[in-house]
Amino acid sequence: MYVIKSEPTWQNLKVAISVKRREMIDLGMRYGLTDKRTLECSQELDNLLNLYKNRIQYNLTG
Repeated sequence: MYVIKSEPTWQNLKVAISVKRREMIDLGMRYGLTDKRTLECSQELDNLLNLYKNRIQYNLTG
C-alpha cells in the first residue's frame, strides 16, 4: 500500500494515483468489485484523485 505521510509533490501524487489504481484493479479482479478490500482501496484512490483535483483548481484560481 502506498501511504502519503506529508504534503505530496505533484510527481509523488501522480505516482501514488497510478499505484493505487493498479492495486484497486488487482483487488477487484482477485476478490470482486464489491469486496471490502476493493471498496476501501477505491475510497483511498478517490481521496488521492480529490487531492489532485483540488491542487489543479487551486493552481488555476490561486
